[in-house]
Amino acid sequence: MLVPWERSPPEQSHEQICVVDDDEGVADSLKSLLEAFDYDVQSYNSGADFLADDRRRATGCLIIDQHMPGMDGLDIVDRLQKKGVRVPTILVSGRLDTKTRERAASLGVTSVLEKPFAAEHLLDLIRTALWERN
Repeated sequence: MLVPWERSPPEQSHEQICVVDDDEGVADSLKSLLEAFDYDVQSYNSGADFLADDRRRATGCLIIDQHMPGMDGLDIVDRLQKKGVRVPTILVSGRLDTKTRERAASLGVTSVLEKPFAAEHLLDLIRTALWERN
């Protein structure tokens, strides 16, 4: 089996990457990073904003912070799944515990990424998620 960095990257798709993080600086930084690699990116500062936006239907990969006011990242994933929406998801958190990892696995989260992380690692996870989706 090939590891992600040995695969050819998927053809650039029209699917967008959605970033949901209540820290505006983090959301903006991720958006800038991904746009530098020619990804179409939408960023949201809350799960409610993401869920309310019809553009989310084109999401090819979701990068979502776990710890946010209101709904946490896994609550949003759960809500999407209850509507029959499955999207490759990278859960990001600075405080990961066993319970969160187990819940993420039970919801089918593609990857769990602990802050701080290297940009290259995130990009590999996105490429893998998009490759597996297509």
